[in-house]
Formats: sequence, structure tokens, C-alpha cells
Amino acid sequence: MNETYPERYEELLSKGCGYDAYVRISMKDVDGRNMYCDDEAYRIIRDRLSEYEDPASGIHLIDTGNYHYMSRIFTSFIEESYDLVLIDHHTDMQEASFGGLLSCGSWAREVLEKDEHLRTLTVIGPEKFEDGGEERCVSASGKQLTAVTYEGMNHSGGNNPLYISVDKDVMSTSECITNWDQGDLTTDELCALIESVSDGRRIIGADICGGISESDPGYDGEAASKNTASDIGLIQVLGKIMGR
Repeated sequence: MNETYPERYEELLSKGCGYDAYVRISMKDVDGRNMYCDDEAYRIIRDRLSEYEDPASGIHLIDTGNYHYMSRIFTSFIEESYDLVLIDHHTDMQEASFGGLLSCGSWAREVLEKDEHLRTLTVIGPEKFEDGGEERCVSASGKQLTAVTYEGMNHSGGNNPLYISVDKDVMSTSECITNWDQGDLTTDELCALIESVSDGRRIIGADICGGISESDPGYDGEAASKNTASDIGLIQVLGKIMGR
């Protein structure tokens, strides 16, 4: 969406990660996209992504948590059975509102209920389950949802490839600054968690959201530096497990 990432962001990431190619896809001109994604915005965004080969693959930086619904659009391109791991301070499992509009808070429920290729969804780290508990349920579509805390996680692997979605609001404000309430993970702890859930699995693709835009309260040079450093750490670990 390009509201979080300055024009020189590719250069900053290249220096930190060693990648020599980033593709910036701007959606700034698309109406109906902030926090909620209306049908026309969904169509335009998906059409633009479809111009690229295998849009779900790779590592996607998708701006602030306001646009986490982009994960629903990326996974819509997956044409094989897969499992989704969501690492987030929130479940993103709200009921859709405003006439069923896709939103940053409802996208995971929509994937669970409507994506015929999804087999399981595991949500790790939501504030709702901070007491160390684990909650399992089966959606109306017959797919399993498991929501656990970091402490309650017991990853036993599986046969399906993974798509990994990371919201940096699981991290401490000492590590990054987002425009939502945050958890307390460090970058190292989050990277270790990603390595754990992906152990022995083929990774189809991954996305990272979270941060603040230049117009948000609290944005300054320190916040920008923290967010760049955390992005670099996450790109490095995801690149390693994806063999990139």
C-alpha cells in the first residue's frame, strides 16, 4: 500500500538483507482499501497482483496492520491444499461487518470459511489467549482452527505446505512500533517462533505487516529505524527457511 514504506525502503532492505531485487506494487490510487476492502478494491488489487507469476509465493511486505486483509488476497492464489499459520496479537477472526466487507479484523475468518484449499489455520499469540490456554474449533466449512499462545504452542508438523502471515504487533514496542496495541516478543523470539512452526515444511509464501505510517502519531526517526531493523530480521529468517 506504500503508506509505511518510504521511497528508499528497497535500498535500506537491500543493505540489510543482501537481496538485490524488490518489487514495489503501489495501491495508493485504489479507493475503499483502508482497514476495509470493498468489492471493487478487492478486484483491482487482485487483478494487479495477477500480472505477476505465482503471486502467493515470496515474501510480501504489506504495510500497516490496517491492510492485513491482503493475506486473504495473496492466499486466494494458492491452488493446492495448504495450512495457514497466523502469528498475530489479535485473532483477526471477527464477523464481517458493513455488508460483509473484508477487513483487517475479519480476513482470517473469511479464509477459514471460504478458501477451499485451506486445511488448517493456526493462530499463534493472540492477546485473547494470553492465559496460556488453547482453543480448538471446527468452522462451518469443516476446517480446524487452533488458537494458542506462544507458551501453548505444540507444533507437530504436517503434510501440507504452509503459508505464514506475521503481524508485527506481536512484538514489543522496544523492537518495533505499530498502529495497534502490541505484545512483548523480541525480534529474535519471533524469528525463533517462525523457524519452529516451519520446521520440515515447504513454505508457499509469507507476508509481514505492522508498523506506522509517516502520518501516524508516534512516527519519528527512531520508530522508522526500529521497524526497518525488524523487517530485515524477519526477511532474513523467512528467506532462509524458504531457501532464498
